[in-house]
Amino acid sequence: MSLMKTIGGGLVATALLAGSAFAGPSLWHIEDEDSDIYVFGTVHILRPGMDWQTDEIMTAFNAADTVYFEAPVNDPAEAAAMQQLVMANALNPAGTTLSSLVNEDTWARIESFAPQVGASGAALEPLRPWMATIQLGVGFIIVSGYDPASGVESTLWPLASEAGKTLAYFETVEEQIGFFANMPQDVEVRLLEQTMAEFEAAPEQLDDLVTSWANGDQAEIDRVMNDEMRAEAPEVHDVIIVQRNLRWADEIETMLEGSGTTFIAVGSGHLPGEEGVIALLRERGIEVSGP
Repeated sequence: MSLMKTIGGGLVATALLAGSAFAGPSLWHIEDEDSDIYVFGTVHILRPGMDWQTDEIMTAFNAADTVYFEAPVNDPAEAAAMQQLVMANALNPAGTTLSSLVNEDTWARIESFAPQVGASGAALEPLRPWMATIQLGVGFIIVSGYDPASGVESTLWPLASEAGKTLAYFETVEEQIGFFANMPQDVEVRLLEQTMAEFEAAPEQLDDLVTSWANGDQAEIDRVMNDEMRAEAPEVHDVIIVQRNLRWADEIETMLEGSGTTFIAVGSGHLPGEEGVIALLRERGIEVSGP
């Protein structure tokens, strides 16, 4: 499982935008006598022009008093602090280079691939493996024609802000960066090595992911997003997916004790499967309508 999939939550290829019809992404609904909670799985980065805003999704969003996101990464007021946090955790200790941490095959792939995304092996040498993975992954996404500004959160956050909705978050920016920055070094390295090995296959895998998202195919989303990470990097899967899902399910259960209408928008890989947020809520006896 590459970090590129984790960053994006899914991408869309050109072919998927040309004359294709989709059932629409999934939306779940939880209600009691005084609460309505909608849960929507997102894709963080999309090609401009992707039409995912179905009537069902936008009706639920527009009805919400409060909108929950993973973290305030789309808030312009957080940008400077977020950049400082990233840079404070991005560099290797003095005397340690990226090439000294990865195997020879991976370093050869990095030196060959980096110029394609406007980087170089030399420029990446000071970076910790998690940061190099993000820089290469996001660079690949952008040069392939995708745009972080077209992602679901990048669309919904300003709409919620302009409408005067209450903006709420499951995590802080510090916590999100910490999920990667606090990984043991061997886990960071393995993630980078896997990501570089996957780049050739990435377009097909990401096409599968966004097609399943656009069609509401939760089993396929779980397979593409989580199966490989569960098998090959269980420590990463536990930190990035499982433990966060458990915390979010706790918070959603607490939301039901309050009142009002809430729209929750979190990465699509967090919702399906036995360890997904939806299954965790249902295990607690909470009735969740949807797939």
